[in-house]
Amino acid sequence: MKMVQCFAVRMMCTAGTLVLLSASAYASTPTSQQIDTSRAKGLAWLYQTQKGDGSWRLSAGLPVQSTSAVLNAMMKSGIKTGRPFYSGVAYLANAQPSSTDGQSRQIDTLYAVGNDVTALMTRLSAQATALNNSWGTLPGYATSVADTSMAATTMMNTNAGYTGWQNIVCGIIALQQRASGGWSYTGSVSSGNAPTSTSAASILPTAMTIPLVLKIGSVGFSSFQCVSGGPTYSTATMAANAVAFLKTKLNADGGFGDNGTSGVLETAMAYLAIQAVNPSDASLGNAQGYLVTSQKSDGSWASDPFQTALALQAYPSTTLVATAGDGMPDAVKAVLGLSTGTPSRGLQPGNGQSVAGVNKPLVTIAAYVSQAMSYSIVGSGGTSPYQFTLASGSLPPGLSISSSGVVSGTPTAAGPYSFTLQQTDASSALSYVDAQVNVGAPQDVADAPTLPEWGAILMGLMLMTSMAISERKRRGR
Repeated sequence: MKMVQCFAVRMMCTAGTLVLLSASAYASTPTSQQIDTSRAKGLAWLYQTQKGDGSWRLSAGLPVQSTSAVLNAMMKSGIKTGRPFYSGVAYLANAQPSSTDGQSRQIDTLYAVGNDVTALMTRLSAQATALNNSWGTLPGYATSVADTSMAATTMMNTNAGYTGWQNIVCGIIALQQRASGGWSYTGSVSSGNAPTSTSAASILPTAMTIPLVLKIGSVGFSSFQCVSGGPTYSTATMAANAVAFLKTKLNADGGFGDNGTSGVLETAMAYLAIQAVNPSDASLGNAQGYLVTSQKSDGSWASDPFQTALALQAYPSTTLVATAGDGMPDAVKAVLGLSTGTPSRGLQPGNGQSVAGVNKPLVTIAAYVSQAMSYSIVGSGGTSPYQFTLASGSLPPGLSISSSGVVSGTPTAAGPYSFTLQQTDASSALSYVDAQVNVGAPQDVADAPTLPEWGAILMGLMLMTSMAISERKRRGR
């Protein structure tokens, strides 16, 4: 409690001494314009570095975690449409992560998008260990506080009937909170039963556990006892102590770091955890200031899509304007040097994305104004039958597409019309089809020119005369 009181007045407790930290000792809170500029640059970098399969990743891996984080960052900026977004969702829906962290992030994001995550939740639940229904880093691994917290929070957010948290809160969370207020990755409460390195609390497991504590408090367990006659735990106090611990890791540059050196990942995670407890905490502005100043000139943080996406999530929620209706915000197009009023089918070839008509097939359909047409799009890459829905863009006025992929109707306006279809196969695997209908000007019904009435009569007389001459010649033989 003493630690909480110290930081409530912007003081730091070190070796029993109170040291006053002035506001100027931290990075200053950025302006709205600085945040907007930083956000646009970060998103632009993410658009440019998406892989051809729809994922985001470093060469070392973590594609599920990175793709999930990027999609969450996009949604926090109001981006919920467009080929890059849909391709990312399709990748995530078809991925098979083995780690608890990867599965939890996958479920959280797909649930937020609106996908059915029942099968994924069943799989994650089945991987819980017998010890208090907890989770380890991978199936069969020893219990990890961080992984258990992530998985349990995911299960509570997506399944109102999940009750496994009742064992977790007493068996792991309440008992594992250190006197400092934080949580460690692994190890027991007693340092005598585990190495100091695993027993000491640190930023990331603490930041991952705070959401679970808050969620437990929100379902009617704001205070509880694990043993009859034992101590009473308060989720509000547990969360406040955890925030106090995180703020002991606040550095002079406004960032957070376990060893006195700030990091983007630690700062972003600490920001999100503290904000969930106290949205007006003074340290939040300092953390944003650190993130703005640590952004690279190319728009990324550490050239890492995962860290870049988490940093963007530490900025306020907003809805960026996308004039062309293609999902890509005008502010991002400005960074990339693209016209804000023109739909962006894809970025320049070579940026890691598959570009329709360049290194990805583009379905092209010809049609004419005022002429009925029908065209069947053939599914591929999965197990038939396929179902199609319009994901982005628009069909020409007068045309529609059926769930089986038949584009039909009578176009009423000429021009090219580009759109993207979501293809779902029999096993619910998702993929996307880029298509374009080119509607030409009206055609005449007949290919030959139309003759006036007198011309038709003359042609008839000439034909009859020719037939009569032929008949005389035949009889004279």
